[in-house]
Amino acid sequence: MLQLKTLSLLFIVFLSSTNLSEIRSLYVELTTSKAKQKAFVAYMQKTDTATPILQAYKGASYILQSKTTSERKLRKQFFMKGAKLIDNAAVKEPGNIEIRLIRLSIQENIPKALGYNANILDDVAQIREGLKNITDAELKQYIARYIKQSKSFK
Repeated sequence: MLQLKTLSLLFIVFLSSTNLSEIRSLYVELTTSKAKQKAFVAYMQKTDTATPILQAYKGASYILQSKTTSERKLRKQFFMKGAKLIDNAAVKEPGNIEIRLIRLSIQENIPKALGYNANILDDVAQIREGLKNITDAELKQYIARYIKQSKSFK
C-alpha cells in the first residue's frame, strides 16, 4: 500500500513538472491575443492542482476568466476564487518565487480599485532575494524576462 502511494506521488510530481514548461509558455503569451487567453484558461481547467505552483496558475486562469466574463456575479466569483487559490499557494510555499511572480503579475495588471495589490512590495523583495538561488535555467530566464518588463522592478 505504501509503495502505491509513493508511486502515485511520483507520478503527480512527474506530471506537474512536465506540464510546467507548457503552462509557463501559455502564461507568457496571454497578452498577445484573446485566443491565447482562451487556450490558457482551457488548459488550466483540465489541469489538476496537485502542487501549489499549479494551484497558483489555475488561480491566474480564474482571474483571467473574470476579466472576460460579462456577467457581474460570475466575474466576482471567478476573481475571488482565483485570488484565493493564488494566495493559498503562496501560504503553502512562501519561498516559491514563481508563485510570487504569478501573484505579482496579476496584482500589477488588474485595476487598483479591486484592492488586490497588498503583496506587490513583498513579492518583489522575495523575487529579488530568491532569484540568485534558482538553479533551473528555464525558470530563471522566465523570471528575468518578467522582471525586465515589470513596472515594480524599475
